[in-house]
Amino acid sequence: MQARDGPESMPLVTRHETDVKPLELMPKRAKKPAGKTAKKPPCSPGYFWRRHGAGWDLRRDTYVTSHDGVRKRKQPFVAHMGAETFRELKRRHRGAALERAIAQWIAEHDKP
Repeated sequence: MQARDGPESMPLVTRHETDVKPLELMPKRAKKPAGKTAKKPPCSPGYFWRRHGAGWDLRRDTYVTSHDGVRKRKQPFVAHMGAETFRELKRRHRGAALERAIAQWIAEHDKP
């Protein structure tokens, strides 16, 4: 009689260690450092801000329809507002005045 013909309930012992779960064999992932959460400048209609370096990139939301009717979203670069410039605007203007100052900054830097 061979071992493979033995009863199903009797396991073959090949080692004397406790069973290890598959999750314990997987390597642990290192945690990424938490990024700085900086407040974005207020949005103007048709524009949005994207974090870039030590400041913010202003981009325009544009939809282009191709000849076969497919709409594609384009996000062309408009201008870069450095962190120091934004800090200075926040220091000088509060609340709705800050939104107006940002809108004026956008108007000055958005040259079609």
